[in-house]
Amino acid sequence: MSVQIDTTSGTCTAVIAGHTHRCAVADTRVSTDPQARMSVLHIDGASIHVPEEQAEHLIAAGAKDDRANLIVDD
Repeated sequence: MSVQIDTTSGTCTAVIAGHTHRCAVADTRVSTDPQARMSVLHIDGASIHVPEEQAEHLIAAGAKDDRANLIVDD
């Protein structure tokens, strides 16, 4: 798994299962996988788990933030 953000061109590239997926960062989305309790990058019709730090970088670069907070206060 490899995810690269090119802030100069505004693109994101992810290698998933040996296939390269590339698109504008603004066309990517970060959501939550509740079972894995991890963020998921959705890019060019594919999905990949990403560490929270990378999810934050993607969102700061322009990815849509569709994450859900899984911790509930009593």
